[in-house]
Amino acid sequence: MSHITPRLISHDIRHQRGFTLIELMISLVLGLLISAAVIQVFITSQRVDRIQTAGSEIQDKAVFGLQTIEPQIRLANLGNDGVAINDTTAMGGVILTVGKEDATNVNAAVKNGDTSGNFVTRTVATSPATLSNTDIPSEQLTIQYVNTTGKELFDCEGVNIEPNAHVITRYFVTTGTGTGNGTRRNLNLNCDAGRIKDKTAENFTDNGQTIIENIDQFNIRLGVQQSVVTASGKVSYEYADMTVAQYMALTDPKPPIVNIRIAVLARSTANSPEASAEKFIIFGEEQTLKTQGNAPKYLRRVYESNILLRNARVMRIIDNSAP
Repeated sequence: MSHITPRLISHDIRHQRGFTLIELMISLVLGLLISAAVIQVFITSQRVDRIQTAGSEIQDKAVFGLQTIEPQIRLANLGNDGVAINDTTAMGGVILTVGKEDATNVNAAVKNGDTSGNFVTRTVATSPATLSNTDIPSEQLTIQYVNTTGKELFDCEGVNIEPNAHVITRYFVTTGTGTGNGTRRNLNLNCDAGRIKDKTAENFTDNGQTIIENIDQFNIRLGVQQSVVTASGKVSYEYADMTVAQYMALTDPKPPIVNIRIAVLARSTANSPEASAEKFIIFGEEQTLKTQGNAPKYLRRVYESNILLRNARVMRIIDNSAP
């Protein structure tokens, strides 16, 4: 029968004891701090990832969307022998006026011409107020050209353009899917391209194809070259940037249009942890988002592009002999 002395038991207990209460509490606190730090890093990385994703979505819209639009608009007035564009130019590259097939002094004379706005470049005052998420209505740009290149081209909907075909194209805002009932709607920038044959517009005024999804605003400005008489009697030329309404209010004959400026207020598709500003500067003027309670958070950016109308170049002669 074995015998263990009390002294040996006391010695084993003294050398096999665990953590003290203070050591255990310190260990728990350190564990919690490390866990909290890891969670914070994870949450921050998720937040940054969502912001970067939203930012890249908007950047893609600018890179691919606007770069798709620009070469199409540059075709405006092609086949019109470089004639300067104003509101009375026959087959003028920027359609500001439209009439029936026997109409004169209009940009587009077609049998089924729609003078209510589907055929023309629309001013702010005539745009539907529902097709904008700011306090300023959106606008529409309508152009036309004839494929005189001798080669097949493609319109903004991806349809091939036969040689000598007369193309009419409009860029406009329309409602997207899942719009909902809020004051801020899901809007897209669409392009509708058709043909004019025997003074009849074909395959035009439908919804066309979406170029840029999820936008809040689309505005345009007409770049105009105006002649100005100085105090000394010399004629100089100035560039003016104006709305369609301002241009149409000018005295006839109106000055030529030499370029088009377009602006898009784009937003991200996915929600963002951070909401964008409520006010934006577009063409130097402030626009404010429509008020909506509990509105989803999105990143928003304004992109502007200045497009020279190469087929409507204006030539002028400077007379240096003038006093």
